[in-house]
Amino acid sequence: MYAVIDIGSNTIRLVIYKIENHQIRALLNKKSPAGLAGYINKNRCLKKSGIRKAVGVLREFREILDHMTIREVFPFATASLRNISNAPEVLDAIKKECGFDVRILSGEEEAVFDYYGALQAMEMDNGLLCDIGGGSTEIVSYRDHAIHTAVSLPIGSLNLYQSHVKGILPRRKELETIRRHIMEELEQLPSIKYPVTDLCAVGGSARAALQMVRSLGKEEDTPSFAYPPQRLEDFLTEALEEPEEFARRLLKTAPERIHTFLPGITVLSAIAKHYQIKRILTVPYGVREGYLYYLLEQRGEIHGK
Repeated sequence: MYAVIDIGSNTIRLVIYKIENHQIRALLNKKSPAGLAGYINKNRCLKKSGIRKAVGVLREFREILDHMTIREVFPFATASLRNISNAPEVLDAIKKECGFDVRILSGEEEAVFDYYGALQAMEMDNGLLCDIGGGSTEIVSYRDHAIHTAVSLPIGSLNLYQSHVKGILPRRKELETIRRHIMEELEQLPSIKYPVTDLCAVGGSARAALQMVRSLGKEEDTPSFAYPPQRLEDFLTEALEEPEEFARRLLKTAPERIHTFLPGITVLSAIAKHYQIKRILTVPYGVREGYLYYLLEQRGEIHGK
């Protein structure tokens, strides 16, 4: 068995995997909504309280791992540590207190591993993939089963919320500001020269969006993991026109994302609109699985696709 620890801007997650017939299967999945992005000061340093938060969660994970037979642990961090100025201090504290050597992925690496992960769950011929995290959004275009472009944008569900929203749910003007910010980032990206109709979405925001879509029960004629982008616009309209009813339904479906859901699906909706997407496909595998596959394939311990 192998363990992967994903230190994100919004959550820190431990997943235990078993390898069977060169395929990975998750045996245990434990997460903590640490919200590390909320502990970053104006100098782009993770505050002492944020370091303590991260170390506390990782200590709990260490205790779990110490009671299991794990062949190896692969801890990594994304925008949570990639975008701060005191990353060495944080890495030293984690190593000293928890014994983990954490690798900080670059934005491009994160995007590539997102693709590798999704590749284990479905065919990736020609299309577009996105991963909306708490502190960044990765976008990958791929053609003929190969990556064409892989980029990372400094926008995520949590940092957009913290930068633009005063209450729990964003108001109309706040959503409009968030959308403009997102579109400005998207307009700087290179155009895709081949037709794309499907958007593969991975990560927590994508899974929460699918949960909300399923709660409506309107997609009988489509696969259970697919829906049209208009559903996201419907959520945004409902949140503005009937915020109390929307909040109640969100609390029943994805309570831990009550504050980040709308910023997250605004990013997803904007990407779909920018690239004229017809259908959004929610893919269960992402950066964690892609990172594990990459490392094991490099060692010759597994044969990837």
